[in-house]
Amino acid sequence: MLDFNRFKACLMEFLQTHGLTYADLKASHKKTGFSIWHINWKSDLNDDFKEDLDLLKNAIDLYDRALSEKDVLAAKAGLMSASIRTLDLSTSSFWSISHDLTKILNNKNFNWPSIGRSYAIPKEYLDKGISEIDQKELVDLNRIQKILIDLVRSHGVTDEELKRVNKRAKRLIWGIDLNSDFNKIFYEKLLALQIAFDGYEKASIQNDRRAARAILQRIRLINFQLYHFLSAIRIALVRVSVGERFWPSFPENYKIPAHYNYK
Repeated sequence: MLDFNRFKACLMEFLQTHGLTYADLKASHKKTGFSIWHINWKSDLNDDFKEDLDLLKNAIDLYDRALSEKDVLAAKAGLMSASIRTLDLSTSSFWSISHDLTKILNNKNFNWPSIGRSYAIPKEYLDKGISEIDQKELVDLNRIQKILIDLVRSHGVTDEELKRVNKRAKRLIWGIDLNSDFNKIFYEKLLALQIAFDGYEKASIQNDRRAARAILQRIRLINFQLYHFLSAIRIALVRVSVGERFWPSFPENYKIPAHYNYK
């Protein structure tokens, strides 16, 4: 499993050597009450990541089970829940790190060394020996891809519509190419993130600040890409879960039947 905690501990050590205390990392804005930092420094990030994955998997399981029982309302609820869980996963695990690294990398008080365009991260920091990410506890995103493809095909969504672009947002109106391999994209990004996490730890131990800065920039980018990838999947899930062409409306005060044991 991707080790967020080791990266968090290494990053926290860097911040503390530059005068930030643990209280600073947990501080909130006086006016809004929102946390200044978006990484949850006091939480077990590995457990949080696993919990978000499990909740997403449970939502997909609800959809599959409800569909097998021809319970279209519970199936719709499962897809709506999956869209929410995808948002939670993309925000808590990836957007938060990307956001905080932007703040760290732009902080002039940290006296980051300059990095020219020709600079390349030394190979010894990026372990090519890591060839795959442990997928045992990861969610199978291709289950979502299959659900989306089956729904659009069975409801007459044309290839032309799937390729249509929202010009203002500069993205597909469906968020993502539904014919792409969701797992391949997800696992490759997670592998790149794990390699970068390990590389940052090595550069920190060597006190190689140029490499550390460059690797943090890479980590920020990968997290940003993961956030947008999951956000794109969420857009597709929202379109198929709320669109009237796909499902009937919920009756007032609808609740998922108790026999699904879904919270």
